Amino acid sequence: DSTTFGNILAASAWSLGFAGALLKAFVADGQASNWTIWEQHFKHLEFVPILDFIHALTYVYSAALAGRAPSEGWPVYVRWITWVWKGQVSLVINELTQRSAELGQPLSDASDSDPRVIVAGTLTYLRNQQTRMNYSAYRKLGLPITSSPIESTVKQINYRLKGSEKFWTRAGAEALLQLRADQLSDTAPLDSYWVRRLRQTSGTRTYVRAA
Repeated sequence: DSTTFGNILAASAWSLGFAGALLKAFVADGQASNWTIWEQHFKHLEFVPILDFIHALTYVYSAALAGRAPSEGWPVYVRWITWVWKGQVSLVINELTQRSAELGQPLSDASDSDPRVIVAGTLTYLRNQQTRMNYSAYRKLGLPITSSPIESTVKQINYRLKGSEKFWTRAGAEALLQLRADQLSDTAPLDSYWVRRLRQTSGTRTYVRAA
């Protein structure tokens, strides 16, 4: 769960010395639990909260083309994402507010593909995340604006676990996840594990013979 994960994440960041960096960023998507973790564990250490730019881009693209032909929606998307890139999210929110008024509020039984649902959802998303979208300032500071490194790591873990002919029990999948993560980790925990295991194995000397 997110509470346990937050504790593990905070402990790992502390053990790696991240708190001592002059500039620190906490990059995540818009899920509320992510920002609860930032609030509880990273805010007081002055980690700059940054919404993953790719997630913002996806929302803006969907809203720009919602209810529009591609030829009509594309210029809108280019204008909006340029404003987002410059940290001028309020301009996008203003135009989205007008667009939402044009389309009207979504009905209670409207599908996720309904343009009114898409526009209203994007408007809420940008309003909630606006304070974490000053991308121009982040870039000037040299801070990351996407979570691409961790997304890449997740894919490397998935390559080992996911496949058309791979089936796992819950315990088996958890064990393999641990091993795969350890194998990919920069801190190389498997190296120390094998040293400990050798020392703890029965019938094995626990001392080093003098030369």
